[in-house]
Amino acid sequence: LTSLIDELLDIAKLESGTVAWKMEWVSIDDIISHAYASTSALFEHKGLIFVKRIDENLPKCMGDYDKLIQVVINLLANAVKFTPAGTVTCTASHQDDELVISVIDSGVGIAETDRANIFEKFKQAGDTLTDKPQGTGLGLSICKQIIEYHGGRIWVDSNPGKGSAFTFTLPLKIGFLNRNAVNLV
Repeated sequence: LTSLIDELLDIAKLESGTVAWKMEWVSIDDIISHAYASTSALFEHKGLIFVKRIDENLPKCMGDYDKLIQVVINLLANAVKFTPAGTVTCTASHQDDELVISVIDSGVGIAETDRANIFEKFKQAGDTLTDKPQGTGLGLSICKQIIEYHGGRIWVDSNPGKGSAFTFTLPLKIGFLNRNAVNLV
């Protein structure tokens, strides 16, 4: 219930534009490390292997450190939730004028019909009558709004039975930030 309330408050603040953003230069390697530290117990509980593949010398980007950690935690937790055995890999690379970050699992995957609306509020993959999804169906919507605020994109590639790859980008040029971005450090 606490999680549902927190996520509903997050959605309400994001949609009303009342989120307090703390934009600063951040290291995506630090964000991924922090997010993994916060979710490591989930990996241990299921016996999953975490693999981190971060390109060397990635440039810093402008972002809200805590909100970007929230995005990566959500993606890692979802990957663990839908991966009965195997690995979850987090990658980060520098391509053109942006960072590209992916969370790739070897889990159950997402049907094409579910991928179209997976980032909408209260949407979850699978048959809600038989699959018994866990969670609120708000996490990916929150992730999308945070990434779009930063001027990035988020998407999923998946094959049922073969896993999923959730990928998001973060621009390296601060001119790409959402016009509402203020409090730049």
